[in-house]
Amino acid sequence: MAEFKLEGLDEFQEKLRLIEKRAPDRILYKLDDAGKELRKQARANTPKITGNLRKGYKLLPVEKIAGGYQKGMTNKAPHFHLVEKGHRKVTPGGREIGWTPGKFYLEQTVKEMEEPITEDLREWMDELFQELN
Repeated sequence: MAEFKLEGLDEFQEKLRLIEKRAPDRILYKLDDAGKELRKQARANTPKITGNLRKGYKLLPVEKIAGGYQKGMTNKAPHFHLVEKGHRKVTPGGREIGWTPGKFYLEQTVKEMEEPITEDLREWMDELFQELN
């Protein structure tokens, strides 16, 4: 699973606590929006061969975890992990004949989107913190 990391964790947690106390629903909405944008980009970065990989991206509910929140995304296509990470090629008899490298569609999307999403969340938190403070 890919992760976003934010610098200045103490300040971030202070703002998050205030927002969570005064407007918890806004956190859920914002993380849902960020998740939708990530899913949209992942779909755009995944080539359409049959469409099953593109359609397979599903967002998970926002979860409260120690020190913050997380929004997960998965892909329900049964072969996604093989395409994403790569896999062995074997003959029908089970003899290994090579390796198919991974395409890393989701991993590349997360890398591309990490900075824009992090910056958007920072700006949103700063604005909301000022509004609520």
